[in-house]
Amino acid sequence: MSDAEFFANEEPGIDEYEELEEDDAETPDVDGIAFEFLDEREVETPIDFDRMERAVAKILADAGVERGRMEFVVLDAEPMRETNVQFLGHDYPTDVLAFALEDDLENGLLEGNVLICPDVAAERAPEFGWDAAEELLLYAIHGTLHLVGYDDHSPEDAPTMRAKEREYLAFVGVEAPQTPDA
Repeated sequence: MSDAEFFANEEPGIDEYEELEEDDAETPDVDGIAFEFLDEREVETPIDFDRMERAVAKILADAGVERGRMEFVVLDAEPMRETNVQFLGHDYPTDVLAFALEDDLENGLLEGNVLICPDVAAERAPEFGWDAAEELLLYAIHGTLHLVGYDDHSPEDAPTMRAKEREYLAFVGVEAPQTPDA
């Protein structure tokens, strides 16, 4: 996941995204954290938002986050490419982008946005021998780990990030494929 990035206190203009239908838009607070899932795709593919929420809630609890809001935006390749160009200057769709809107982790507060792209997941998943829904779950976990302080941009940090990804995938019953830097 070399393209994943973390942006502190930057917002990608999420207000332009529309919410899902009322019954699907916002899930109940989990331990003081509101979760919101915005699905901006033109083509529906299966996404297990419940499993995603459970994994993310566990990451946040383990990091000591007690209150805040997490918004997950599911984007097609072109809007993800545009966002990647805007914030990183990279002219291609990426897998995941994470934005900390407000964080005070020492005091248990985090508000963040994680943008994930199922088109990239569908393209990459066969490389690892699993399906796109599991790859997309990995992206949500990866972005959230960035928001709570993990990094994988150096050879020293990547193994820790990969271990945490496997830990939280296992928490929701998914066995991660082994990768060269795992």
